Amino acid sequence: MEQTAGTIGCLTTNLAPPYGGSLARTRSNKENAMKKLAAAVAALFLGGCAAATSDAPPASQAPGPGPAGVAVASAGNVAAAPVMAGPKKRIAVAKFDASGAFVSVYGGWDIGGGLAAQLTTALVNSGQFIVVERAELASILREQEMGLQRIVSKETAAQVGQLLGAQLLVRGSVTEFEQRAGGGGLRLGVGTGLLGGAIGAQTTAGVVGIDMRIIDTTTGQVVQSHRAEAKVEQRGLTGDINVRQVTFGGDAFDKTVLGQATRQAIERAVAMIQTTAQNVPWTGRVVEVAGDQVFINAGSAAGVKPGDSFVVSAVTRELTDPATGTLLGVVEQKLGEIRVLSTQENFSIATMTSPFATRRGDLVKTVAR
Repeated sequence: MEQTAGTIGCLTTNLAPPYGGSLARTRSNKENAMKKLAAAVAALFLGGCAAATSDAPPASQAPGPGPAGVAVASAGNVAAAPVMAGPKKRIAVAKFDASGAFVSVYGGWDIGGGLAAQLTTALVNSGQFIVVERAELASILREQEMGLQRIVSKETAAQVGQLLGAQLLVRGSVTEFEQRAGGGGLRLGVGTGLLGGAIGAQTTAGVVGIDMRIIDTTTGQVVQSHRAEAKVEQRGLTGDINVRQVTFGGDAFDKTVLGQATRQAIERAVAMIQTTAQNVPWTGRVVEVAGDQVFINAGSAAGVKPGDSFVVSAVTRELTDPATGTLLGVVEQKLGEIRVLSTQENFSIATMTSPFATRRGDLVKTVAR
């Protein structure tokens, strides 16, 4: 049988007719050709030679022409997050809400839990925070008969923060999460598998959007609301995601445009959280007092060093809204200052710079300069 080479997108195929020449002579030849094409497209979809673009700011270097007439656009870079000064803040990420039409499409995946877990991992990898692991968070909330998705009020957020020793709590709602196909040329029916449904030369976009709120659990205040979103487009041979075959967060998922958009949205969320946290004064607690020595609940793991100075304050009043009962804020009274003498991994020993009365649970904050 005559073999004819053909090119679709950036993939070169060497297939038997009917894909490279005259009409099929036998049904067997047609089936074999389809299998070859499906296998080749699977390799392309998961390995990726199609051009990808993103809505991130373009790189300074202009892109060159791509293979087989496909223009390759720069994906750009997510803005670098700032490096935070001072002790590391303890942070917890609650499970995200997930509601929308995408839930019916990707209902087999725990989208809210999965994205929250990815954000938790990214915050750990940033090295800028002490991150409460999700297993620890779930365990404490279970003991308190509170659900991950019930952390909605300021009073509850403050309570959770005190239980975890976390100063910052991140809550979020997934508002966009889909991989959609645009117009395109050839579409061929293929059986089940990672691609599922159909394959074709077209533009496919992955879109992810997360609305987030960062809560300072010391005061119960929402210190920042932000939307982290990303869109990645891929041109060439692509396919629909088969949620029964692809594991959310797995290697195969990460290579799809939806996986790439997820990664970019998480990176932007981390950068935003770091920027916000930089503007929130670090807060710790007094653990114990012995004479003029004060033990605080942060040590070398949080970046506390001998010689560091902190202000010790007491909460004298909590202000609540008379109509709703929500916590509006707290009134603090400065008690004095301390200077760190020595540190262990999870606590430090400090001395009072001048005598004052303090007790377990009082606030410890960085000195404003």
